[in-house]
Amino acid sequence: MKQFYLFVLVLMGSIATLERGYADTYPEVVFDNSLVKGIYAKSKVTYTGYSWVENLNHHLLVSDTLYFTPGNALSLQYKSAVNGEWQVDLQYSRQKLHYEVERSHYLVLKLFIKSENTKTDNLPKISIQQKQSETNQLQLGSYVKHFDYNKWIDVRIPIADFKNLHVKESIRALRFTQNAADDEMHHLFIDQVEFLTKDVSRVKLSSPAILSSAIAYDKQVRLEWQLPLTPSIRYIKIYRSEDNENFKAVGIRPISMQGCLDYVPEVNKTYYYKIAWVDYDYEESPFSKIKEVKTKMLEKAELLDLVQETHVNYFAENYDINSGMYLPFRMKERAVVSVKESGNAILSLIVGVEKERINRSLAVGRISRMVYFLAKAQNHLGVFPAYFDGRTGLPEHRNNEATYDILATSSMIEALLVARQYFSKEETVEVDLRKRITALWENIKWNQLLAEGYNDVLVEKISLVDPSYHYPTLGGINESMNAYLLAMSSPKYAIPLSAYENGVKYIDLTYSSDYNKMDSLAKDTVMTFMRSLRFAMNPLQKRTENMAPRVSVFQDTMMYGEHLVFGFSGSTLLDLYKPFFTIDPKLLRDSNVNYEEAIGNYIKVRKRRDNEIGVGSTNSDVWGFYQRMDSIGSYRINPAIAPSSIFMLKDEGEKAVLALYNNYGENFFTEYGFRAWLDLRNSDVSDEYFATNQAAITICIENARSGLIWNLYKEIPEIKALLTKLFGADKR
Repeated sequence: MKQFYLFVLVLMGSIATLERGYADTYPEVVFDNSLVKGIYAKSKVTYTGYSWVENLNHHLLVSDTLYFTPGNALSLQYKSAVNGEWQVDLQYSRQKLHYEVERSHYLVLKLFIKSENTKTDNLPKISIQQKQSETNQLQLGSYVKHFDYNKWIDVRIPIADFKNLHVKESIRALRFTQNAADDEMHHLFIDQVEFLTKDVSRVKLSSPAILSSAIAYDKQVRLEWQLPLTPSIRYIKIYRSEDNENFKAVGIRPISMQGCLDYVPEVNKTYYYKIAWVDYDYEESPFSKIKEVKTKMLEKAELLDLVQETHVNYFAENYDINSGMYLPFRMKERAVVSVKESGNAILSLIVGVEKERINRSLAVGRISRMVYFLAKAQNHLGVFPAYFDGRTGLPEHRNNEATYDILATSSMIEALLVARQYFSKEETVEVDLRKRITALWENIKWNQLLAEGYNDVLVEKISLVDPSYHYPTLGGINESMNAYLLAMSSPKYAIPLSAYENGVKYIDLTYSSDYNKMDSLAKDTVMTFMRSLRFAMNPLQKRTENMAPRVSVFQDTMMYGEHLVFGFSGSTLLDLYKPFFTIDPKLLRDSNVNYEEAIGNYIKVRKRRDNEIGVGSTNSDVWGFYQRMDSIGSYRINPAIAPSSIFMLKDEGEKAVLALYNNYGENFFTEYGFRAWLDLRNSDVSDEYFATNQAAITICIENARSGLIWNLYKEIPEIKALLTKLFGADKR
């Protein structure tokens, strides 16, 4: 399995890390393939009167036998009646909502006209949707230069022809609508719908592609290739054969990727692979040499290795080359990086190094780049904003709020302190890394990040524009715990130890769902009571009418046969998991709460509840539902919730990993791990990944197996000293 990460070593120093996205395709691509068979869930079909469009659950069907690029194409079969209308939206995914089209671009698609009764004016009209606006509708047939049947036709529409298009505004959907009416059925296939610039490279691909290796893992075959710096290469096209003679195209991948996983039908079977480079006109290079591989069934431990490694790979590939920081999405104008998720990336990279999947010196180099970046980037009182422009080091403020984020900074600093423990060699580069991490850590003025009227309660954000604005306070069994432990253990600017009781164990009423249900009189009563109680507990603390109202986290509840000491809310279990990415629950030797038992109970309750709901699943090991906030109320599986429970309930977590992989691996599991969500009710799967999910699975599996991150965290000198002060010496 060590060969699995060889591609990372190439990637981390390659041009492929520059300006391409981390997903399965490009941001400018509206459609290339449906990730699930049968339907394209990101399409929306509506019709009225006597008109009709073939659909399943209001989604277009897809063809997996006729397509322009493998492995499927959209099937659009419709009737345009005089007394009726129809429309079909191809919706952008959330991941691509930032894509902005230019007037100099072209909208390009491949069209296959199957029904020979279809004439030019029977082809639909087409328009672009942006937020609440829509462009004019253009006649698709007007842009078909060589009208023909039963062959793929190239259609190119200048973006300048679309009126009312707002440049620099994100694309929401591409809309096809009814055109000329008749009483006949028409059938089209549509594939490879994308926005392209006019001046793409046309260099002919004359050299053979290079397939470096093919390695079998259960029903997954890991393919790796060596991509030249040829600007005309658009995709990598993958061919597979069972007899080494008849090859079938089974997939395409963008040039951001140095390898991929291919899901095969059987284990204990020999397969043959070759690849080709594909240019912007979809002409192919000569084939690579053929690689032979035989799949084999993996043992449970090996499958866990595979799952963990792919999730590490997500962070290994997805980063900004300038700053080394995690890159949540790609933009042409700037590289927006996330401080909080860069902390998760660091922890995941440490796991990769420990498992010998990532080269140690390359990991040190990348983390050092982050530290150098943060040392020069803007901060206030040592606190960073949630996002930066990775190229300039300037804050990238959300919602026009110039704020600096305590939780994001805590996530980053905590991970860097773990890295300071791990990279402990006396080599110059690691010594320098440790010194620079310590400088960032000691620069945070925690004692100036307190809520008004408190000396032991942190705020979640601080503002430069309006220092008088009162942001909510931190507290509760969530990421706030990590921030408080750091603040209490600070070498220079520590806050009082009372923050463990008064900070961690109370939550701001802003976040209390029960409180928000109260009427105004009840709220006023609670606020008055809390102020008087706080003063009674600490009469030396300054009293002010602006003190944030806070309530205890303890709300004893019984559900599904288990005792829940912190009550029950609809929030995701990931909020409960996050503090324990680094903190071993055993370290918190609290006389009032057994954290191991409490967390275990919450996991049991959530599993029992989800099993009772059972939306779309008959397997009790498939759980982790969360409900979308919409009128439909559809349920999706978050793949991190159940597998990550392995850190506390090993058996439940392992079963969940294997159930998701074995039942849904073909569409749900990739070279970057599990996708963001799986919708069993609507047969849909996300085309993106959530950084918190990928980190949770990586770290929780490792802590369950070796305790790696837990052991590093507890040996941080400042944290070790703090825990002794809070709970006494550990006598175990």
